[in-house]
Amino acid sequence: MIKEKAFAKLNLNLHILANPSYKKKTGYFQIHFINSELNLYDELTFEAQPKKISLICNVKELQTKENLVYRAASLLKKEIGNSQLGVKITLLKKIPVCAGLGGGSSDAAMTLRSLLQLWNVKKKATMNKICSSLGSDVFYSMRGGLCEITGIGNKVKSIQHKPFSLWAVLVTPAVQKPSTSWMYSHLHIDKIGNHVYKLRNMKKALLNGDKNIFLNSIYNDFDTTIEHLFPEVRSIKNSLHKNGALAEYVAGSGLTVVGIYDTEKLALMAFNNLQVQYKTLVWTNIKS
Repeated sequence: MIKEKAFAKLNLNLHILANPSYKKKTGYFQIHFINSELNLYDELTFEAQPKKISLICNVKELQTKENLVYRAASLLKKEIGNSQLGVKITLLKKIPVCAGLGGGSSDAAMTLRSLLQLWNVKKKATMNKICSSLGSDVFYSMRGGLCEITGIGNKVKSIQHKPFSLWAVLVTPAVQKPSTSWMYSHLHIDKIGNHVYKLRNMKKALLNGDKNIFLNSIYNDFDTTIEHLFPEVRSIKNSLHKNGALAEYVAGSGLTVVGIYDTEKLALMAFNNLQVQYKTLVWTNIKS
């Protein structure tokens, strides 16, 4: 039996580049991100069983063959080519679903890593092919930590940095986005890819340990579009700001809103205050 934690991801910089030729060639937008992990995680347990792949989840609507965990296990088994392999997977879901925090991708990446061990795979499987089938965020989740991501999300490298201590309060509104692809389809091309200098500034701030420049460099190209489509996001940002957040922005393609705090005490105070107003919220630290 293998027990593991799959950590949520947090985009610290998210830039979508308006490069028509790249999109025509690949079918995807070219992106440039800085990602980190949050100390917020789903828990997974893997138990070997003959031939069959089964999934048990505390969120019943996620207990399907369409779940990225089940798909990851199935794709890996197919790639290995051994019909005798099987696994019983138990997923305890704690990361908000469809919220821009990469929970599904993190679960899938942990499934791949764990099954390589559980099934004692000696022949290296074609992980790039499997990750591409599961979604571009899986590439980052296979590595984790503080990373720079380029291409369509498939090029991931660690970033040198000084350790830092920051906390986050995450508020997920009741309304859900239709899908990530829907969010991409509603972007305004003339309003994206214009602030990549903030990513360069953030890399310097991380290397030098400059918290002020770091905070001023946080950016997400989805922010403007999401605020326009979902007015409650602006309201949540205002609530976080009134409760002492140093920066407020949307996580990934939404719709979770992130408030950044300097200390655990301030984050916990904001969390307690906002519990009266919002149903789905979490406070945690950003892993450095």
